[in-house]
Amino acid sequence: MKRMESLACLAIAGLVMVSAPSVAQVSADGMGKVVPVEMYACKYNEGKSHSDLATVIAQWNEYADDSDMDDYSAWLLTPFFYTPEQDFDLLWLGAYRDGNAMGEGLHNWISNGQELAAAFAEVVDCMAHVAFSSSMYKAPSGGNTPESGLISMMDCKLNEGHRYSDIKAAELKWADHLLESGSKAAFYHWRPMYGGGEADFDYKVVFAYPDFKQLGADVEMVLNGGGRQVSQSIFGDIDECDDARVYITESLRVGKIRD
Repeated sequence: MKRMESLACLAIAGLVMVSAPSVAQVSADGMGKVVPVEMYACKYNEGKSHSDLATVIAQWNEYADDSDMDDYSAWLLTPFFYTPEQDFDLLWLGAYRDGNAMGEGLHNWISNGQELAAAFAEVVDCMAHVAFSSSMYKAPSGGNTPESGLISMMDCKLNEGHRYSDIKAAELKWADHLLESGSKAAFYHWRPMYGGGEADFDYKVVFAYPDFKQLGADVEMVLNGGGRQVSQSIFGDIDECDDARVYITESLRVGKIRD
């Protein structure tokens, strides 16, 4: 699907990985600090439900407190707009402050978290565990990490003859347009890092909102407020993206990720 058509769908939204004011989170080149993120795709085991998972998550948070894990944030994602291709019940999304925090966190998990991992395995069967590098193009409005929200992801490919620097320049222009139009959206690029194998995309575009009202405002901007035309002029034929999948997010743990 063409980029502008995907934006016109704009059922996008609630990952917020930051907690400082927006202007402090974007670097001199217009980008935010690149951070590692991980994602598990899981199904509930027979007879298990969210309440069973919540019990294990409470134990995990105790483990995280005991491990002084203040450099990791986590969310539980439940599909909202989706197709049969999204063959899972939930996604676990985690964001590390930096690569060192990721290394320390994973080392501690392998060394000390296996009993807890077994408790998770009794509730959910996770068929995928992947990692991405996350670049921030536009910080969330207000900068506060919400208790809940919405998140969308769409997979994008660069068209022949274009480089990542082309899409970076275009995304920064789109971020300026969102800011000028009063959009509350935050958005990120995720580039594959581990676990994906032969991924059929070059990057994921991730949009974030605190609620559906703010999402709807951007939908109206794109559909009837000139956003579609702006998108077409900015992106042209640089890339193509599929339809966005949308998830309702539940905040599980808030760490200091970007500052």
